Amino acid sequence: MRRSVVYDPVPFPADVRGELVTTLERLHADEPFGPLDVRATARRVAGAAATVGLEPMMVRGRVDVGGAELDHVFVVVDGRVVDLALPIRAPSFAQTVRAWVAGDLDHGELVERAARHGIEDRVVGEYPRRLCYRGAPLWGHD
Repeated sequence: MRRSVVYDPVPFPADVRGELVTTLERLHADEPFGPLDVRATARRVAGAAATVGLEPMMVRGRVDVGGAELDHVFVVVDGRVVDLALPIRAPSFAQTVRAWVAGDLDHGELVERAARHGIEDRVVGEYPRRLCYRGAPLWGHD
């Protein structure tokens, strides 16, 4: 079993971020990223990162949204988290995730509320320090 790693919120260099975000925004406009199927979202993100010359790694782990943790699958590129399934940079959505974990919202409501947010509310390297991503690469993605 692999040891779990805590990923810090680290910004991408401006040129890399610009190219990656442009690609992700185009994909999001065609079919919004969201939590309906986090593995499918992570695969789409990994594919987008690869098309701009980056080496993505899918990670299975946990995200702590401050008071609630959930099992999650996300992508790490050069040690930086890229998570487009959950727009948790938006404080209101972090509250939504906490309500979902507590059982106060169903999965459909989580998906619906996530769809209201664009790429700017999702994690592309940087995220608030009140959050925590930890996990290990999925087998075959190391």
